Amino acid sequence: MMLLVCISNQVQAVLSRLLLGAGHSGLLTVWIWMTMLALIPATYAMPAGESPFPDITFKAFSQFIGQHFSSKISLSTVLVILFSLTENPDLLNLHARQQYVQCVGENQTALSGWMKGLARAIKQSIDQNQRKPLKMKNVAKEMDDDQEITAFSFKLDALAKHLDLHPYNEQGQLKGKLLPVSHKLIQPVHVLCPNSMECETANCNSRSLLQSTRTRDIPQVTLIKNSVIYDDVFVFTGECSTCKTKYLADHERAAEAVGSRQYNRVYLNSAKYLKIGQSVWVDRAFSSGVLNGIYSFHASTSAYAEYWNNSVWKHQSVNFKGITRRHVWQAFVQESIRTIASAYGTDLTLKDGLAIDEVTKEAFEHLGQNGIILPARGHHCSECTHPYKRTSDLRASDDPAATLGVDEDHDVPGLQNINTSLRQSSSAESERMDVDNPVVKDVTMCVVDGIVFGPPHCAYDNCTTELANARGGVFCALHEQEHGATCHVRGCVNQKVARTKACQQHQAIWKRYLSNHGRKQLSGFRRMLRGFGENRAWHPATESSAQPHDQPAPEVQYATYFTPRRFYCVETICAPCGVVIAWAKFAYAEGASNIMQFLETVYPTEESRPDYICIDKACVVLNHSITSGSWERWSRTSRFIVDAYHYINHRVTDYLCRSWCNPAPLDGSAPNLVILDYDKRGQPYYKRAFNTQACEQLNAWLGGFESVMRKMTVGNFNWFLHTMLFYHTQMVLDKQRKQANSSSDGGSDDGSDDSSDDFD
Repeated sequence: MMLLVCISNQVQAVLSRLLLGAGHSGLLTVWIWMTMLALIPATYAMPAGESPFPDITFKAFSQFIGQHFSSKISLSTVLVILFSLTENPDLLNLHARQQYVQCVGENQTALSGWMKGLARAIKQSIDQNQRKPLKMKNVAKEMDDDQEITAFSFKLDALAKHLDLHPYNEQGQLKGKLLPVSHKLIQPVHVLCPNSMECETANCNSRSLLQSTRTRDIPQVTLIKNSVIYDDVFVFTGECSTCKTKYLADHERAAEAVGSRQYNRVYLNSAKYLKIGQSVWVDRAFSSGVLNGIYSFHASTSAYAEYWNNSVWKHQSVNFKGITRRHVWQAFVQESIRTIASAYGTDLTLKDGLAIDEVTKEAFEHLGQNGIILPARGHHCSECTHPYKRTSDLRASDDPAATLGVDEDHDVPGLQNINTSLRQSSSAESERMDVDNPVVKDVTMCVVDGIVFGPPHCAYDNCTTELANARGGVFCALHEQEHGATCHVRGCVNQKVARTKACQQHQAIWKRYLSNHGRKQLSGFRRMLRGFGENRAWHPATESSAQPHDQPAPEVQYATYFTPRRFYCVETICAPCGVVIAWAKFAYAEGASNIMQFLETVYPTEESRPDYICIDKACVVLNHSITSGSWERWSRTSRFIVDAYHYINHRVTDYLCRSWCNPAPLDGSAPNLVILDYDKRGQPYYKRAFNTQACEQLNAWLGGFESVMRKMTVGNFNWFLHTMLFYHTQMVLDKQRKQANSSSDGGSDDGSDDSSDDFD
C-alpha cells in the first residue's frame, strides 16, 4: 500500500512536468503515463479518515515478539496485544505528545499514564480470558504489579513505534496525528456453507456431503454479519450422493419420495445465516434484531429498513445499496418461523419454492395452533394462581353488588330497568351459580377482551375469504370470477366502466365514493382531524356506531362493494399476569356466541378450564350460556365475572351482572376474589386477587401495531399477530423467571417493576 501511494505521488509529479513542457510530440508519453495511473488497483484506496494497516513483514514482527515475550506466548495473546494498539490511535497520540516538549513548563515523559492505563487493561484482559498469564522477557520474578505494568508499558511503546503507530519521526517532528487504522486488508474471507457435516437421512449412514455447485455457478452475495457488510461472499451447496438431498446454510431440500420431482424445504432452526433476498444473506443477530425492533418499537418494515440504513449502511463503503422493506419482512418471517418452531422442538417443513405470502400461511397452518400460544400452556404463577380459600374474613357491606375499591365509603346505586323474566330465570339457577364451590385446589383466572381491528377480507356477503388481489381488489378469487367484471353497486348486473368499479348508470355513486375516500380530498383530512365519536355535517353519512355490550350485533348491508370488508376484532385470552393464552379473529361482532365458541376451543376439557373467566360483557355471555344450554357444562368448573372497570356501569342496568358477575364483592361471597395483603409498613389491607385489566393492558400495547397490520393480507396478519403475541409471552415469562431468580438470590424487589411495564 505504501509503495503504491509513493508511486502514485511520483507519477503525478512527472505527469505535471510532462503536461507543462510537452508539445505535440509528447502526447504519446503523457497518454502512457495516464494509462499506467489508471491501472493502479482501486481496491487499495483507503477510506477517508483512515490509515492503512501497519506495513511490516511477519519476520520483523515475529522477531520483536520473540525478543520481548516468552517463547510460549500464544497466538491469541499476541493478537490481543497487536489489535489493542491498532484500535486505540487516539490514546497513542496522547501518549506520544507527552514524549516531546513543545510548550514552556512541559516535562518530557518517556512513559505516560496513558500507556500505563492501556497496559493495565490489556494485562487484565489476558489474565481473565487467556489460558496462561502474560510472561515477558527481561522481567524479574520478584517485581510487584506496578513494576510489571511499567515494564509492559515500555514494551508496548516500543511495539507501537516498530509498527509505525507513532505520530513523530526520528527527529521529533510531527508527521501527523494518527488516524483510525483500517482493517480492510485483514478482513477474513467469509463463505456460506451447510452446518451439517454429513447427510442426516437415516438410510444414508452418515454419508459425507459433496460440494455440488459448479465453479461458474457459485453465487457471490452480500453478507451482513455483526452489522458489518461483506461483498462477494461465496455460497456453497452440499449434496448427498445417495439420496440427492441438498444442504444449504439455512435450509435443506429433499424429494418428497424416492424418484419424485416434488421437493420439500426444511427450515433449519440451527441455521447461523438466513437468506433474505436474491443475493442478500444475514446472520441471526440481524434477523433477531429485526424481530426485537418490530416488537419493541411497533416498527413497520419500512421504518426499520430506514433506521438500519441510516444507522449502519451509510457509514460503510460497500457496493451494497442498502436493505429494503422486503428484506426486513423476509428476515422477520425467517426468524419468527425458527423462533416458534424451536419451541415445538421441530424444524418446519414446507413445499419448496413457495412465495413469501404462501410461507406465512403455511407456517400459521403448521405452527399457529389456531391462535393458542404454546409457551402459556400450563402456566401458573403467583399473579394468576392463588390457594383456594373456602371462607372469607371480609364483610364490609351487606349489599352483594358492592365492589372493592369503589363502594367502601358510599351506597351502591340502585338497579334500574329490572328485567323480571331474566330475574326469575336467574334465580332458578342460583344453586348452580354459587361462586365458590370448586374442588379444593389452587384458584385460577383468565381474562377475555377484544380490540377492534383486523385484516381486509372479501366484500361479498357472508364471505371472509382472503382477497384475490390485496392491492386494490375487493373480492376473493371465487367472487372475483363471478362479480369482478360487473358493477359493484349491490343488485346491479351491468358491466362496469373501465378503470372504475361502477357501471355508467352508477358513476355518480362511484365519484362520490372517491371524493369521500380519496387521500388528497379535504374530507379525508377532516376525517383524520376529527375527535373520537365526532360526526360533522361534511362527514360521509355512513358512520359506524359502537355496539352496546348488551345488544346483539346488527346485520349491516352495504350499498356497494367498492371496498373490502374487515374482520371486526381480535379477541384475546390472557392470564392476569399478562401471559397471552390464545387469540382469534371475529369477523362481524364480539358476540356472546363467538366468545363461547372461542372458550370451547381453547378449553375443550373440564380439567383445562379456569375457575374464573373475566369478560367485559360476562353478564351477556352468562345469559347466552344459560339460554343455549352450555351453562350446564361450564357451571361445574367456572364462573363468569365482569372486569372492575365495566362492572360499575353494568350493575346499574343488568340484574344478572349485579347478582352474579361482581369481580370483588364486599359481602364476602367470593373469598377467592378478594385477598388480604400487607403494605410496606406492615399494615393489612384487602385487594383484588387478580388483575382483571390484563387484556385491556395487552390491547393498549397491541393497538400500536394497527397501522402496521392494517393493509396486511389475512395470511400475513395471522402470522405477524401470532408471532408478536408468542414473542410477548416469552418476554413476560422470561421476566418472571428473572424476578424469581433475583428473589431466590436474595435480591430486593422495590416494587418499581410492576406488571404494567410489560405494555409500555
